[in-house]
Amino acid sequence: MVDKNNKETIKFIVNIQELSKVVEYLKVFSKKNTIFLLYGSLGAGKTTFTKKLLNNLGVNEIVNSPTFTIMNQYKTNDLLINHIDAYRLKNSNEYEMFLEQMIDAFSVVEWPENLKINYSSYFKIIKIFISFEENDKRLFVIEKED
Repeated sequence: MVDKNNKETIKFIVNIQELSKVVEYLKVFSKKNTIFLLYGSLGAGKTTFTKKLLNNLGVNEIVNSPTFTIMNQYKTNDLLINHIDAYRLKNSNEYEMFLEQMIDAFSVVEWPENLKINYSSYFKIIKIFISFEENDKRLFVIEKED
């Protein structure tokens, strides 16, 4: 569905075994200077989704949550990938040290609501909202501007 602001919204309701459907849809948008902003409560599946996505993009090493390191970097043959967890960041100033490393890379940011940064000035943004559904399923609401 595309709204009047040229924002397209796609929804998926999946369990862990069906998560590859969401990954396959989003894989084509995983490019340089693109950021996936992941919103969701603790345990919603942000890191699980990121692990599945990065493995699908060709990351062969173990993908760990960057909760304590703030940012983990991975390389594939043609893409530098940043996985950022902003949960512990208290303000945007702490985050600015990572912005330079995000240029010419693909980035996934968990807890972006902790930062007050206008990402769209620098990057193509895709927002992904993850919430709990019945029977161990998750609702993924994906917003992207055309």
